[in-house]
Amino acid sequence: MSDILVVEGYNASLNVDRGHLVIRDGFPAEGKARETRLARGRCGVKRIVIRAPGGVLSMPAIDWCARKGIALSFVASDSTLLNCMVPDAPHDGPVKRAQAVSGTTDEALALARYLLGRKMDSQAHTIAQDFPALHIGNATARNAAIKQIASCKASLANGKTLDDFLVLEGNAAQAYWDLLTATPLPWREWAYKRIPAHWAAVSPRAGGRRGRVRDATDPFNAILNYAYTLLEVETRVACEAIGLDPDLGLLHTDARLRESFIFDLLEPLRAKADVWALELLHKEKLHPAWFHELRDGIVRLDPDLTELLSRRLMPGFAKAALELANDYAKQLRRIAVPLKLFRTAPKPISQRRETWAQTTCAYCKESLPRKGLKFCGRQCYLRYSVEVAKPIEKARARLSEMRAAGLNPGHGGEAAKKRGAKLAESNRHRSLGLSPDEMRARRAAHRRRYRGAK
Repeated sequence: MSDILVVEGYNASLNVDRGHLVIRDGFPAEGKARETRLARGRCGVKRIVIRAPGGVLSMPAIDWCARKGIALSFVASDSTLLNCMVPDAPHDGPVKRAQAVSGTTDEALALARYLLGRKMDSQAHTIAQDFPALHIGNATARNAAIKQIASCKASLANGKTLDDFLVLEGNAAQAYWDLLTATPLPWREWAYKRIPAHWAAVSPRAGGRRGRVRDATDPFNAILNYAYTLLEVETRVACEAIGLDPDLGLLHTDARLRESFIFDLLEPLRAKADVWALELLHKEKLHPAWFHELRDGIVRLDPDLTELLSRRLMPGFAKAALELANDYAKQLRRIAVPLKLFRTAPKPISQRRETWAQTTCAYCKESLPRKGLKFCGRQCYLRYSVEVAKPIEKARARLSEMRAAGLNPGHGGEAAKKRGAKLAESNRHRSLGLSPDEMRARRAAHRRRYRGAK
């Protein structure tokens, strides 16, 4: 079974029956009803994506998933993430405090440059390494786009306001998407006669119907909407695992009912999502049945395609999001946070490293590389144990003291006789060569004779 489970249908349900998580979904009217049972001891599922427009989720099922560390995400038909229930993870108060304080200090500029720099590096790497294999653009166009993105990244050092950063981000994204737009999509040969003309190639990443990007009017942008939602789920899980607060954004300002920092953190990963989705499409080849065009031209994805995208893309998204969240937390740990309600504020990490370097090995007296070590290595530990600690000499001295006080550790006298009798009895039983069942029968017979003698 895959690590990812997608729940579809109009009457889906998640319940617990005799310790098993029972998931019923599918489309019974089409003969596609499905029941999945997950056992506690052999459950390999890590994510459950629920796209069912109607159904039942029981409280025992939520508890079952939380205890197994399974994240439940609810996705609407337009690929909007409605909610994400992530199992609780260890909290990191200092990181969250640094994250909150950094938004009101000059550290916000450094963190914004870090995130946008990572995004532009990812775009340039994708153009240089992945686009040639996918036959996107020619060498001249790719080099020009890389040069423009590099120029935008160099200009980040001069940015002082949010508007400055957003202008540079937009210029880099424009160079990236100008190269990607109009790239032919890998449809099956017979499908070109059945699809609209604008479905045959990549369309610009612009507003769809009703002025919303989510209302895509072409297949590729509809796929990207869903892929970005899966990336949003994995970024939310990564933030919970590392201890970051999903609400405290920098590039995406604070807004009610939006986890702004999630969108900050997934920006550097969008290019990876684009190229991974394209690679999957080139491998599977697009099928017209995977898409449904509504009367107003909005394109929605078929359940078969959403299940394929979830199972193939989410494992890679999980790894990439966790690495980025961990790197961002390292940036936050370098920030000195003023603490006024503490007796003594902790020293900055640089000063603490200086004190760690002053500790020496207990045997050779050389400086140790990090805190918590007592010896340079195993060799120093063994030499210290033999030459300095001298455990054998100390044991002999202690044994002499006990014997001088009349305390024999060998348990002589009456204790030695009792122990010898027990050992003789045990050896006699072993010499009989009886099986365990025969030994139990022999003991039972002895007990009966003993009770009869009484």
